[in-house]
Amino acid sequence: MLAAAGLRPQKRYGQHFLIDGNIMRMLVDAADLGPRDTVLEVGPGVGNLTELLVERAGRVVAAEVDAALADVARERLAAASNLDILAADVLADKHTVAPRVAELAESRCRALGGPLKLVANLPYAAATPLVAELILRNPPPERLVFSVQEEVAQRLAARPATPEYGHVTVLVQALAEVEVLRRLAPSVFWPRPNVWSALVRIRPRPERCREVRDLAIFRRTVHGLFMHRRKRAARSLALADPAGRSPEAWAARLRGAGLDPEARGEAYSVEEIIRLANVLAEA
Repeated sequence: MLAAAGLRPQKRYGQHFLIDGNIMRMLVDAADLGPRDTVLEVGPGVGNLTELLVERAGRVVAAEVDAALADVARERLAAASNLDILAADVLADKHTVAPRVAELAESRCRALGGPLKLVANLPYAAATPLVAELILRNPPPERLVFSVQEEVAQRLAARPATPEYGHVTVLVQALAEVEVLRRLAPSVFWPRPNVWSALVRIRPRPERCREVRDLAIFRRTVHGLFMHRRKRAARSLALADPAGRSPEAWAARLRGAGLDPEARGEAYSVEEIIRLANVLAEA
């Protein structure tokens, strides 16, 4: 299809197309799609996965940054009456879902009266900020199922005191359940990447969200703890504090939350960081 259109994979977009039909079906099955579901697909390429999605979901909104590929997918799937293909980057900037994409997906959800779900073979560069921002939206998608480079999957599912454990780990795990369903060999993609990938499913949990008393303070707390992750927590929080509070002041706050101020932020569990943010919110 690419050759017929005079196209080739673009390195600048990180294009590695998922070509294994079994893995595509696993993605769709893990999303548990129904006729009232609206699916957001990111990077549909020529529409291989999209073709399966339109058969199962009530509506599919696909955002493809490569306008030439978007044209190929539109022509291929012209008969699908429940599909919108946008030639657009899903991210307006590093931390914001593009309003055009978000507004269309939300309007399709309202029309169907059902949930939004993300199902996609995510480009590496967009994966981490997109997943974090979708989880933090109100409301978030009911489910996110995607293939992504294994490094990102490990980061999302990491445990405390490991190299992969960081601010994205905490943000996502504080609000959702993360599962790595399967490792994916380079051979299931074309062109083959130089690394393994993974199939990930994330299910936001409203009850977990309610445990976080102030989401803005929670985000700032996580940022402060991991901004200088090799420093002790009190020092890292002080360096990130716009009010200029001293490490000693932050040490007292950490002790007030039952945490060791001499530890690094990466040693704290997600539950401990939520507890610290809630103490700060009360103060």
